[in-house]
Amino acid sequence: MKNNKLLIISYYWPPSGGSGVQRWLNFSNSLVKKGWDITVFTAENANYPILDNELQNNIDQSIKVFSIPILEPSSLFKKNSSDNIKSSNIFQKIKLWIRANLFFPDSRMFWIKDVTKQAINYIKNNNIDCLITTAPPFSTHIIGLNIKKNTKIKWITDFRDPWSDFFQFKLLPMSAYIRNKHLKFENKCLNYADSIITSSPSLTEKYSLINSSSYTLTNGFNSFIENNETDKFLIMYSGVMKSIQNPKNFWKVLKEICLENENFSNDLLVRLIGDFDKEILNNNDLKPIESKVKFEKYLNKSKLDVEMSKARVLILSSVNLESVNNIIPGKLFYYFSFKRPIIAFSKLNSDVSDLINKTNSGLVFDYSNEVDLKNYILELYSNYKLKKNNFKPKDLASFSYENLSEKLDGLLNKTIN
Repeated sequence: MKNNKLLIISYYWPPSGGSGVQRWLNFSNSLVKKGWDITVFTAENANYPILDNELQNNIDQSIKVFSIPILEPSSLFKKNSSDNIKSSNIFQKIKLWIRANLFFPDSRMFWIKDVTKQAINYIKNNNIDCLITTAPPFSTHIIGLNIKKNTKIKWITDFRDPWSDFFQFKLLPMSAYIRNKHLKFENKCLNYADSIITSSPSLTEKYSLINSSSYTLTNGFNSFIENNETDKFLIMYSGVMKSIQNPKNFWKVLKEICLENENFSNDLLVRLIGDFDKEILNNNDLKPIESKVKFEKYLNKSKLDVEMSKARVLILSSVNLESVNNIIPGKLFYYFSFKRPIIAFSKLNSDVSDLINKTNSGLVFDYSNEVDLKNYILELYSNYKLKKNNFKPKDLASFSYENLSEKLDGLLNKTIN
């Protein structure tokens, strides 16, 4: 019996670092073990915000990878881009307007034509059974739409984030015409695709109204990582934290407890690894406890695993915007691999809240709740001092990529057959 052939088009692929690359790198490795013949089309010399060259060693050798050159003006917008959104500088405002209105659907638009052409030829010459496009960037879905219109290939669209309702679009000076154009093309892709995958239940529910073959396949983690504790009451965060994620009350509560409790102050260490907006770096509540808070640069995945294994508590901060409740940060599943209590900041009716409550993996706080947040931190600190482990998460193993790939394998076979 021949192996089914799968073509994946993903902008993010090693040497890209960060959480965006992990999803299809790990799914691809797992699917190969299940007998899939996999080819990946990705970008050559892409302007990735994070590089992790070691990840290239994690690609299964049987996966065929083709890197297609990309003209990418996004470098004009990426440096301190989240700070620039709030900037009053006229040149920054002009750049944001150009970014929002002249590059559709995003600054990788110049990649669409070449990838479409090469993918169509590859599909026809290699008898590919199924195409997967994963976004963002949403240019990949337009590539998939073009391919679908020109071939009889079965097409699965993977939405790691919503498209027309993408939270970053809400922050940009985008015209009504362009916003409607995003919605129009999102609906086109949903209608043309044979199956839809999303990473959150709420988004699946929304897309099911357009395409009934919509399924939730969350992000995941590779394997559980053994803890390597230090003497400190160590609270950690990894990844990007934009101003719209800033948990201001968390910094305030930490400062208050440090002022009230000398033992807590002596034991506390907060390590924040990644990229943080100036608003967070300059927060007034952090200044009195700055000796206990360390902002650190990105680490490659293998080193990050070692450092994160030392944490007693993990921090998750979702997007603090109205009506944004259908995004589950990929780092939540990475956190699951450490089996440590999570303090999460999110809307209380969000997918993040539902998942943390379901797995009993921590507590979720909205961005205004100080009292309960303070009590929970003190409870965790008390357990640390008493060397008690009251943390009893449930069903975390179901979010390993190995287990999630079983579901993906079934979905692929259902789509093809």
